[in-house]
Amino acid sequence: MEWEALATVLTLLVIGVATPGPNNITCITHSAIHGSRSNKNLIFGMATGFIIVSCTIGLLVSKVEEGSTELKILHYFGLLFIFALALRVFTLNPALIDKEVETKSLMSLTNKTVTRVPILGFKTGMVMQFINGKEWAFVFAIMWLALDGFGGGWTGIFSITAITVTGGVLAMTLWTFIGGSLVDYVSDEHKGRMVFRTLGSLLFILGILLAIKGV
Repeated sequence: MEWEALATVLTLLVIGVATPGPNNITCITHSAIHGSRSNKNLIFGMATGFIIVSCTIGLLVSKVEEGSTELKILHYFGLLFIFALALRVFTLNPALIDKEVETKSLMSLTNKTVTRVPILGFKTGMVMQFINGKEWAFVFAIMWLALDGFGGGWTGIFSITAITVTGGVLAMTLWTFIGGSLVDYVSDEHKGRMVFRTLGSLLFILGILLAIKGV
């Protein structure tokens, strides 16, 4: 395993679980309505779906031949994604966080006055991963940029998946119990901008290092 590959995986993982998305928003709002214990099966389903998505994308990425034109195209596509994401995260407006949460949660769960929302379980958590565009983009970027550094093939796929799933489950558990406090923190004008600019800068630096390394 190359340390650069590990740094790539961990950096993208942190960005993925720290920014608003279907998984963390659903964990926050579902626990707000039904209690933190209600998220256990939901998170288990999320992890299962993520494993399937991660292995599928990893297998597709591993099929691209080394030195091919496709390899170069996908490499620069991955870099473009990194820099675009860095810019997006760096310029996130903390004042819009509450609005983002309210408009992107599954089944409008952020409306805490809702009382008839059913308890979401394993199946919902798993199916969410197959329609989560943010997750597919992140997994592709991670697999494409770090797979070779983890040995390639199934060894690399399983290694990366193990790290990302473990991190994802821990993050969703954290969002479940203290998500409301975290949202309050990053929506603060000063603290939020500091967090997002730090994360955006880390992504930009990562992109520069990967660009220097080349294909």
